Amino acid sequence: MPTITQFEIFVKVIDEGSFTKAAQALNMSQPAVSHAIAALESELGVTLLVRERGKDLIVTDIGKRVLFQIRNILNSLEKIDQEVSLEKGIITGTIRIATFPSVTAHFLPKIISTFQQIRPNVSLTFKEGSQEEIKGWLTSREIDIGFVVLPCDELNTIPLVKDRYLVMLPDHHPLLMNRSVCLSDLENEHFIISNAGYEAPMIDLMRKQKMTVNEKYNTSNLNTSLALIKEGLGVLILPELSLKYLAYPKSNIRPLETNHYRHIALGLPSIKDASRVVQLFIQITKELFE
Repeated sequence: MPTITQFEIFVKVIDEGSFTKAAQALNMSQPAVSHAIAALESELGVTLLVRERGKDLIVTDIGKRVLFQIRNILNSLEKIDQEVSLEKGIITGTIRIATFPSVTAHFLPKIISTFQQIRPNVSLTFKEGSQEEIKGWLTSREIDIGFVVLPCDELNTIPLVKDRYLVMLPDHHPLLMNRSVCLSDLENEHFIISNAGYEAPMIDLMRKQKMTVNEKYNTSNLNTSLALIKEGLGVLILPELSLKYLAYPKSNIRPLETNHYRHIALGLPSIKDASRVVQLFIQITKELFE
């Protein structure tokens, strides 16, 4: 029968993306990690990973399905440890949390500080990514809980805060004469689109209202977006929290007149099946936002 150690090594190899990095993280030799994976594959009678020198590690289709079940097994064992510790009067465990940049910058430090003061024996680990990445990590059980943007129908969610949308305009733009901007004012403007998808809900709303949307530039870096705006090459829609620490003149920013907001929430596969420490994290985080 496969062992729990083999399961843990297999998961670590997937998460780290290589045998070498997994060996370093586990404080093992690389041959020992390779042997453990080979033994697991032999025990199961299937190929879980395809590894070729100089190429990225490939998880086979059966490897992905097995990985999902192994994560569930390891998560269940973690819950058992937590229940046993609780019976002994100690709350321990690990919470794997996914977040995105504006939450990381504005909310996470306070949440961590408060949680660790209350439960110092619980470890918190973090992974930052896009909304699609976070949803994927939650679905695959790679993380326990994440910060998501609503709507998010595929997960159980706990709403936390709403974030209004703003428009960043270049110098001398005619819309700077207005105290606020309507979506209809932005029709035919050259849009700078962020790969992070900050403005996606507003762009979708414009299209639903049959407005013309001119996506002129796509960027993966907000500093690049700012440089394009300063050169008068387009406008950018961003949620307010994402703008807080950006070096851009406030005089060139206008609120977007709309009843639509970016709603930030906690998301997880099942609130009912969440471990004790994850439920505690939900409780503490909700209290901080009330």
